[in-house]
Amino acid sequence: MPGWKYTNKKVTKTEVEKSLVAIKSACFNCETHSNGCPISKTAGEIKSMIEART
Repeated sequence: MPGWKYTNKKVTKTEVEKSLVAIKSACFNCETHSNGCPISKTAGEIKSMIEART
């Protein structure tokens, strides 16, 4: 699993999956998503960690 790019902390797949669930639960379910949404951006970055591993 790649490290979290902001701190280089090594994380487990379980930690990444839990973080993705948590950040998605913080979503306000806007009708449209934009590149400027920090929640969407963070969820995408976390998801890319999972995809990089597979």
